[in-house]
Amino acid sequence: MNVPPHFVPNETNVFRADGGFSQDTSRVPVSIRCPHCRELGSFNAIGAAKAFNKTGKIGNNTVVGTYFASMRICPNVKCLGLVFVIEAGNAVVEIEPPQLLDFNPEGLSPRLQQTLKEAVACHGAGAYRAATMMVRRLLEEICDENKAAGANLHQRLASLRNAIVLPEPLFEAMNELKALGNDAAHVEAKVYDNIGADEAQDSIELAKEIVKALYQLKGLIARLQARKAP
Repeated sequence: MNVPPHFVPNETNVFRADGGFSQDTSRVPVSIRCPHCRELGSFNAIGAAKAFNKTGKIGNNTVVGTYFASMRICPNVKCLGLVFVIEAGNAVVEIEPPQLLDFNPEGLSPRLQQTLKEAVACHGAGAYRAATMMVRRLLEEICDENKAAGANLHQRLASLRNAIVLPEPLFEAMNELKALGNDAAHVEAKVYDNIGADEAQDSIELAKEIVKALYQLKGLIARLQARKAP
């Protein structure tokens, strides 16, 4: 049977076919973001998918759920990257390499690019606290690049207000990202009770908005102006 709602496998690693294999089957394309080129696309399976079983429970009842494993290929002809996909019913359960959040490196210095790339990689690997710590590091680097001085990040962010022009909500976002990164680095959380996938993704999305406003908007405007008729 397909994996029913509320099914909890005894062995939670869905990359292990501990319940044995059943017959191969065809699968429909799945829509995912390519971990190689970061483009969204409809990924077709290469050949048949392997159906396998896992024993688990729904409440107190023991049941067997069926999963499907397949190799998929990116439809982007400039990429053609391969991914390994585990499905349960019509839902994608796991992807290797993992899907990564998209971000635009244009206009960013090499170290800002690298830090944001590491934050995205941490999120994709499920290292959510590490992702928020990398976002905090990004704030440190933004302060450093804009000569915002201070004894700590709190003071440097206050100094940054006098060094750059940004909408007020983005300055407020920086303080939230600082607090989130601090809590990720310490055993006892001071502000945020939990740092999981949603918190890490939100921190990266806010970081993207900050660098877009600070470094990338001028480039977009310049490109548009360059297309004006002479």
